Amino acid sequence: MEKLTVPVFHPLTASSSSPRLSLDFVPDLSHFSLYDSHHGLLLLRHHKCEYFNPRLFLVCDPVSRRHALFPPPPADEYAGGRIFGAALLSRQADAADGGLRFEAVCVAVDVDRPRAWVATYRDGECRWRALPRSRGVAIEFDPHWLEYLAVRAAGSLYWHICYNPCALALDTATLEFSFLRVPAMMFDGTSNTHKCRIGEMPEDGRLCVGSVERQELLLCVRGSGDGSDNGWVVERRVRIREVLDGVPWIPKNSFLRHFNLWLRDIDAGRTGKVFIGTLGYGIFSYDLNTGKLENLATEDGMQYGHPILPYFSAPVDAGSD
Repeated sequence: MEKLTVPVFHPLTASSSSPRLSLDFVPDLSHFSLYDSHHGLLLLRHHKCEYFNPRLFLVCDPVSRRHALFPPPPADEYAGGRIFGAALLSRQADAADGGLRFEAVCVAVDVDRPRAWVATYRDGECRWRALPRSRGVAIEFDPHWLEYLAVRAAGSLYWHICYNPCALALDTATLEFSFLRVPAMMFDGTSNTHKCRIGEMPEDGRLCVGSVERQELLLCVRGSGDGSDNGWVVERRVRIREVLDGVPWIPKNSFLRHFNLWLRDIDAGRTGKVFIGTLGYGIFSYDLNTGKLENLATEDGMQYGHPILPYFSAPVDAGSD
């Protein structure tokens, strides 16, 4: 039988004293997809398949090598809404016996309104509670275009929407939904709408939105006054044409680059890196401070970086970051 290869977390500084984190303790790991990373925990969900129902969730702590398996909320497209995304909300101090304690949220589209389901996991038991359907937000587009992975930024969770000038936001404190509209210059209603990504400015954590436009990397923050675009102002503009020219297999033609290259993510670990995706040419990280472009590929040519989430171990005594 072929040995299962599992993802391995490498420390940022390769010191001999740093722990090497692995998920080899997770049962049937190959059956799960990564959804979120928060407070030293990872949230995974069972792959969708006709032979496995319901699609279970799994939360694990790679440091203590503990995990908790729990079912999805009792919801479907006919009652309670169709689940499209999930994320971790909080973590409490672990139980005396070492059991995990946390809260997670599932987000569903219930007819034409978003609805949040909150899970509380204590002492080996999971309890779901359904929040009311949103009154102020209506889903007037095909829910199929909602991305399942959330972006965590400035106190809210954001789900990008393909071919839409807005992202769906959930305030993690109030659990209220809203829409966040991106700058008009980053949306023209065509196939390049996936270039916009929400995140945090690496130096101070301000909410920002980024995009690759005309071979420039743009980062905008909230602001008003002259030059404001839907409540956004350009904070940083970086020409990346020269570094892209240094990758021989990326097309030099500006038209091809425009439609085959986009900003995939802004590093939520606030390292100053952004991640650039392409159609068939690889995934890259770009360091805003050094200008270094790096191809995210293993020695045997395997691409990685989607999804790519920061991981911070939780303090032993506090149980949260």
